[in-house]
Amino acid sequence: MRGVGDEGAERSHDLERVRELLFADLPVEEGWERIAAAIVGAADPERQQVIERLAARDLSGDLLDILRRLRDEDDEEEDD
Repeated sequence: MRGVGDEGAERSHDLERVRELLFADLPVEEGWERIAAAIVGAADPERQQVIERLAARDLSGDLLDILRRLRDEDDEEEDD
């Protein structure tokens, strides 16, 4: 995933929106740290599916679409 955990690296607009929606009350860097930890924790496809099922109950459709798009972009980068 572009920029997550890489200080000074470019972070995608979609991922910035996720950070703002999920961690609006936290300092910016703490929000990024939590996103990075979540991405590492959800590295395997089985865990991603469980997270998506749980998130679908609590997250707006737009946010869930952003998370799926980011996952798909990350998968494409790994295939390259």
